[in-house]
Amino acid sequence: MDILKQCLMGIITKVPHDKRASRFEEVIGHYGIKLIFAKAILSKRPVHLLLVGPPGSAKTMFLTEIMREHKGSYSVVGSNTTKAGLVNQLFEKRPKFLLIDELEKMSMTDQNALLHLMETGIISETKINKTREMELTSRVFATANSCEKIIKPLLSRFAILEMPEYTFEEFSKIAVSKLRQENVDVSTAKVIAEKVWNELGSRDTRDVTKVARLADSINEIHFVVKMLNKQQRTERANQ
Repeated sequence: MDILKQCLMGIITKVPHDKRASRFEEVIGHYGIKLIFAKAILSKRPVHLLLVGPPGSAKTMFLTEIMREHKGSYSVVGSNTTKAGLVNQLFEKRPKFLLIDELEKMSMTDQNALLHLMETGIISETKINKTREMELTSRVFATANSCEKIIKPLLSRFAILEMPEYTFEEFSKIAVSKLRQENVDVSTAKVIAEKVWNELGSRDTRDVTKVARLADSINEIHFVVKMLNKQQRTERANQ
């Protein structure tokens, strides 16, 4: 078993400097994807990864862990990104890891700017007849709920990893971990997880936090879930 696998599985904790990579301890499950990320982080040449899956499948948590553990990281959200803003930040920060959440919400113009960086390793900008250009070796790690709005040339630059939904056991474990940070006891956290999974029909762990913050006691959990469920049905009917 190589040193990366031993590290990710917790068999060893002290890792040689040239073999260090994110262990993604905050992410439950997804061992194979953790291993691919670790290999991409340590690869001598850039490998770009795209995580695709439904909300609540821990896509963003992977980016958060990389941002936390690697100082040479820069994070953006696709819906808030502009070409000028992105290019300017790349010139200024020169990140080793460019992390993009919700890539499918990035405009076509901005996707083409990103494609140029990934294809050539060069970023350039022209303003008032002045051009600046720079070589940048950066690994792009991104997330998306689907690939439908991502241009095909850009998709071809990524190794695409499909994120499966969590099982209920994994979902419940995440819920307990999240809600312990909210000072919710384990038994109450498990009740919330069960209600969100079965009654709200949600697989998004963010909904667990919402219910916990709205319910002042364990007796209010059912009421809160019922009201959220009613609101969801109304929204679906109006679509």
